[in-house]
Amino acid sequence: MKINHLQLNISVLRNPAKVTEYIRRNQVDIACLQEIAYSTDSHCPIIDFLDGELKYSEGVHFHQVDTNQTIGCGIISKFPVIDEIKFYFNSPDFAPKQISNKDLLPGSTIHDQPSDDYPGSRGLKHALKSRCVLVNLLQTPKGLIRVICCNYTVTDLCTETEQTYNLSLFIKAIIQNSKDIPTILSGDMNIRAKSYSVNLLNEALSCHTLDIKDTLSEHHRAKLKDFPNGLDIDHVFSKGLNHESTITEQIDFSDHKALLSKFSL
Repeated sequence: MKINHLQLNISVLRNPAKVTEYIRRNQVDIACLQEIAYSTDSHCPIIDFLDGELKYSEGVHFHQVDTNQTIGCGIISKFPVIDEIKFYFNSPDFAPKQISNKDLLPGSTIHDQPSDDYPGSRGLKHALKSRCVLVNLLQTPKGLIRVICCNYTVTDLCTETEQTYNLSLFIKAIIQNSKDIPTILSGDMNIRAKSYSVNLLNEALSCHTLDIKDTLSEHHRAKLKDFPNGLDIDHVFSKGLNHESTITEQIDFSDHKALLSKFSL
């Protein structure tokens, strides 16, 4: 059985219609999406563009109080969702944090602004965020598979931090302490493939993005500043499946490239 997988940071869900159209056009079976964003008193707009064929599962990272915005990650699947588990990292009560401006450094907004440009210190501000590691157990015609979707916090120049390493330890423990079934892990990890964190995850799974040099779109605003070449920060891993290929594709509705992988089971 063939499985088409999509890994994509959807840039605060600028265009949900294009996201779902892209999934259908590329016959994607499973999509792991990051930067799902919507008004906290509403629902994720991507749901309005799905039909009965596609199932949607969501994990909320945090709520930004001052902007009334909810940020999370999601999994879209053609396969039935047998179980959904949400593991919380960097949250004292194991739930999405309520973050307000008064909690932040330098205290303006959770999103970076030009006036908040403190070189080398970006990671301190974003380290406040809680993170959800979203796990779906899917029923395929060939048996169960586990899909894990994640989004690490950002730092200057996507520099690896102790927090990113600890999140990798956390995810590795989830995999090692779960039933040994075929697994796909993917996310915007904001760290390069050549890192302790990716190497750690590679002990439990196989990383398929080691040779991809850049996963940011050509029009990503980071490329207008001092970011170096070689920002391979979106990653795809698996175990128990045959990995056939992973390619990147430039798209016009996100500032990240789409990562399209082919697996067989």
